[in-house]
Amino acid sequence: MLVFTPRARFIAARLAYVAVVLVATVTQLDFSPDLAAAAQRLARAFTPSLGWRDAIDGLRNAALFGGLGVVWVVTSPSGKVRAEIWRATLVALGLSVTVEGLQVFSPVRTASIVDVTTNALGALGGAVVMALLVTAVVRAKGGHFLLGVPTFLLAGAYALAALCEAVTPLFRSDRLPGVEGGPLTLLHTMLDQSAPLRLGEVPLLDVPLFAPAGFLVVVLLFEGLGSARRIWPAVAGAGAGLAFAAELLHGAFGLSIRWEAAATHAAAVGAGAWAAQHRLPELRQGLRGWARARAAIAAYAGLLVLWGWRPFLPRTDIGAITQQLTTDHLVPLASLAGRVDVFSALHVAQQFLLYLPLGSLLAVWPLRRSRHLWPAVWLALAIEAGHIVIADRFFDVTNALVACAGLGIGWLVVQRSGFAPHGEASAAARRP
Repeated sequence: MLVFTPRARFIAARLAYVAVVLVATVTQLDFSPDLAAAAQRLARAFTPSLGWRDAIDGLRNAALFGGLGVVWVVTSPSGKVRAEIWRATLVALGLSVTVEGLQVFSPVRTASIVDVTTNALGALGGAVVMALLVTAVVRAKGGHFLLGVPTFLLAGAYALAALCEAVTPLFRSDRLPGVEGGPLTLLHTMLDQSAPLRLGEVPLLDVPLFAPAGFLVVVLLFEGLGSARRIWPAVAGAGAGLAFAAELLHGAFGLSIRWEAAATHAAAVGAGAWAAQHRLPELRQGLRGWARARAAIAAYAGLLVLWGWRPFLPRTDIGAITQQLTTDHLVPLASLAGRVDVFSALHVAQQFLLYLPLGSLLAVWPLRRSRHLWPAVWLALAIEAGHIVIADRFFDVTNALVACAGLGIGWLVVQRSGFAPHGEASAAARRP
C-alpha cells in the first residue's frame, strides 16, 4: 500500500492548485504561432486599459491567486511562514508571467501586465491573511470554546459567506438589461427601480441562511465579553446596516435593489442574535462534549444542503439535465470565464468560506468511522451533483473543488495549530 508522508501530501496540494490555475487560464487558448500578431498583443499587454471591467477582472484574478497564497502557507513543510509568504508571491509571479506569455499567442485571450500585478498581489494578500489566521488560531489554543475550536473561525467564515450572498445574491446576480453607465449612474438608476415594494420579492429561504450568522457572532462576543451583557441588539443593528449597505452596493454593480431582501436579511440576523442571547445557556447545559459537536456538525451539514439545493425545485427536462455535463461544467472556472462581474469572484470566495467551518470542526471532532475529511468531501460532491436535477442551479466542478479546498484548509489550520482531535473517533481508538 502506497503511503504518503505529510511533506509529500503538502507538495501534492500545491501542485494540484497550480494545475487548477493552469487548467482555468490556459484551456481554450486557440494557440496561434503568428509571431507578428503575438508581437502586437505583447505591446498591447504593456498598455492596458483601466476601466470598470478591468477592475472586476482584477478582483477575480486576485481571488484565484489569493487561494494559491492560502494553500502555500497552510501547507508549509517547514513552518517558516514569513519565507513561505515570499515564496508564494514569487511562484504566483512566475506562474502569471507564464500564463500571460502563452496568452500572447492567443487570438481569443488578452494578455496584460495588470493581470500579472493583480495575480501576484492576490497571492501575497492570501498568504498574509492565512499567516495571520494561523497565528490567531495558535494563540487561541487552550481557550474554552463552545465547539472546541476558535469560534472566530466559524463565525468569521460564515458571516463573510452570508455577506457575499447579500452583496451578490445567487438569484439576482445578473445585470439588468439595457442599464449602462458608471457606478454612480447605475446606482441612481437602480434606486429609481427599487420601488414599489412587492411581497413576492421577500426571500423567505434566506431566513435560515442568515440567522446563523447573527447566532455565531453573538457566541463569539459572549466568549470575549461574557454572557451577562445584552449583546444581541448591537449585532442585530450591525447586521441591518450591512444588509441595507449591500443592497445599495447592488446598484453600483447594475444589479436590482430590493429593500424587501435587505429587511429580510436584517430580521434574520437579528433573530439569530436574539436566539443566541436567550437560548445559548440552555444549549450549553443540555448538550455537552461529543453530543454538542455531533448536533453542530449535523446542523451545519443541513445548512450546507440548504445553501446548495435552494430553491428545491426539480428540473424535469431531460435535455436541460444532459446540458449540465458539458465541458464548461467539467473544466475548473470555465463556466465563470464568460462572466466579468463581481459575482464570479465572490461566488468562489463564498463557497470556500461556507465549507471552512465544517473542516475546522472535523479537525477536532472526527467522526467514528473516519478520522479524515471524506464524509464532508462526499457531502460536498453530493450537493454539487444535486445541481444537475435542481431547477435554476447549474452543476460546476469548480464548486466541488472550492468546497473541498475550504474543508481542507479549515482542517489543516486547526490541526497544524496544535488542537488535538477528540470525540467518538479518538474514544474508539483508546478502547482496548
